Amino acid sequence: MELKVQLKLADGSVASSLGYESAVSSSVESLGLRMYPMYPGTQDSRQGTMFRVPVPDEEAADRALALLREHEGVQSAALA
Repeated sequence: MELKVQLKLADGSVASSLGYESAVSSSVESLGLRMYPMYPGTQDSRQGTMFRVPVPDEEAADRALALLREHEGVQSAALA
């Protein structure tokens, strides 16, 4: 079970999303979870904002989704 997360782009570049990535990753880690890029090493600005978060169960998924959907750096978050 995993979540799909897309970060916002501050100015339309991959580099601009790094601040969001760091903040969102810290929030995810506060729940004991980790965020992984869906397209490691990509130069595509859209793909560079897409991440996955493995979750052990539905309860963890619900907690993470609630946190992610309220985060200013997150464009979208959903259970995959």
